Amino acid sequence: MMDRFDRQLMDFVRSWVPYGGPPAEEVMLEFGMTREQLTRRVHLIVAAEQARREQEMRQPWLRLQHSAPQAVHSPSSTGPQG
Repeated sequence: MMDRFDRQLMDFVRSWVPYGGPPAEEVMLEFGMTREQLTRRVHLIVAAEQARREQEMRQPWLRLQHSAPQAVHSPSSTGPQG
């Protein structure tokens, strides 16, 4: 999963897409990296997210296990008591 920094990076890149990408000066000011470093980082983020999604698609039951609410049984809900 992407952390906060990765999300900020991706938001920054997306905002510059209509203009052909961010200028090198903006990248350096915003993130302290070169444009080439930014490009490599974005490729890594995208590849990691694709791999994560592919794994989820291959194992859909894992998603269901994590999203299913856990049942809590109280003594009064276990049935008739004798």
